[in-house]
Amino acid sequence: MPEKGSQGGPAACEPPFIDELRRLGNEVEEEVYAYAETQLGLIRRILRVIQTARRFRQRIRTGKFDLLHINTSFDSRALLRDFVIISSLPAAGTKIFLKFHGSDGRLLETNNSVLRYLGRYLLKQAQGIGVLSSEERDNFLNSGVPEKKIFLIKNVVQNKLEAPDPQFRAKMNLPEDVPLLLFIGRFIETKGLMDVISACKLLRECNQPFMLLCVGDGPAREGAEVEVDRLGLESNVRFFGYVPEEQTAAFYVNSTILLFPTYHYEGFPMVIFNATAAGLPIITTRIRAAADYLKEPNNCLWVEPRRPDLLADRIIEVLGSAEVRATANSSNKQLSSHFSAEIVTEEYLKVYERASG
Repeated sequence: MPEKGSQGGPAACEPPFIDELRRLGNEVEEEVYAYAETQLGLIRRILRVIQTARRFRQRIRTGKFDLLHINTSFDSRALLRDFVIISSLPAAGTKIFLKFHGSDGRLLETNNSVLRYLGRYLLKQAQGIGVLSSEERDNFLNSGVPEKKIFLIKNVVQNKLEAPDPQFRAKMNLPEDVPLLLFIGRFIETKGLMDVISACKLLRECNQPFMLLCVGDGPAREGAEVEVDRLGLESNVRFFGYVPEEQTAAFYVNSTILLFPTYHYEGFPMVIFNATAAGLPIITTRIRAAADYLKEPNNCLWVEPRRPDLLADRIIEVLGSAEVRATANSSNKQLSSHFSAEIVTEEYLKVYERASG
């Protein structure tokens, strides 16, 4: 499990999943696997991985577990950590299920012999491999991973959100008479925040009223703030910084549109599926789980990555049609019901049974 205070999808979707496992009578024990503090030197990171490996080995040796479910990702940094920890576990006994919260398909074709060895070792050791999109499933199958090991799974989405707050704008010092465009998530270049800011410049040139709410933090924030100043968009863009997961619902339910033109390799962007629970119209790129579950125009409007001009056109299209917004509201709320803890957990139990058989 991710440490409390961690950002990202696992911190949001795994706790309700575990609660439902326990409600159904399953015994579950949790161990910290990913840490909230990420800005560490190389030596500190290595020591932390070794400590985690020792702790896991002791738990497996002294306990009796049917399955070890590891929340991780298939990328170069996680590969090394996972290899150290999994290779240190007892050779027999507990089955291993790797849930990849995102995967870098390039690693399956890499010419780097070390990364290729690490990846093949992990995929061989796992009895089950959970991926969050059909694109990722096909990538693993095409690389030679046995079909019986690969399972297409979902994340739990909390779909019982609060109602819109009539006082939200006043509390946040936001204007009452303009649409609220929401960008939320970790601020890294590949999430598309700079594309959103460039699209906002085009909206202002078209005299389209709006306010962009930027919720989150990360290495791309400083550059984004500089760009907002350079373009003279200070009165149209607000940066709220990191907001704890349990407080983000207010931004979803009180916004007008979610903007998420990502080209990151995450599997199941929780930002998008949290927006479905709020009934928000969504403008995003056709990748990974979004491509699997969202349909245009009922759930979303698609854009190409790195095309702020198309993004601006799509925003104007949504803002200009009450019918589009109403359809998205009902369609997305209906879609989010398929990701409830009850439905997803039952599906997982069947996957676990097949992976352990």
